[in-house]
Amino acid sequence: MLKIAPDADRKRLVTLLADIVSIVEPRLHELWTTTGITFAQRRVLRRLREGPLSAGAIAADLGVSAPSVTRQLQRLEDHGLIVRAIDSDDRRRVLVKLTPAGKAFLADHKVFGDSPITQAAGDLSPREQRELARHLERFIRAARERAGAADD
Repeated sequence: MLKIAPDADRKRLVTLLADIVSIVEPRLHELWTTTGITFAQRRVLRRLREGPLSAGAIAADLGVSAPSVTRQLQRLEDHGLIVRAIDSDDRRRVLVKLTPAGKAFLADHKVFGDSPITQAAGDLSPREQRELARHLERFIRAARERAGAADD
């Protein structure tokens, strides 16, 4: 059995991730050019589908910094897709909620609806999907932690 050196494994992983980006990027570019909304901003909108959340809850859910979410919220508010309002139960807290335009935006812009990525995921067994998701979640957490450390 051929043993691959750790550096070769790391390079292969990064190359594979770059391949995934090359498959996903055209859809993200189309979203931006047709709507002026970034994928990160769309992720914020998706978190609000179930109901209002605080900016801190959105940041924690997405694993990003509060200032990053605040900038995204401002842009989404400028587009009329969200509103921020004082929580009636706790006046110290501000809640973010989708506007009707925000709900319509999510319904009208399904970035990965029938994409090659979605189709390929469907080709995996449920067990393979769970395993891949678990590994990717761990990888993303580690990358975000390092990205956050770089911001400090």
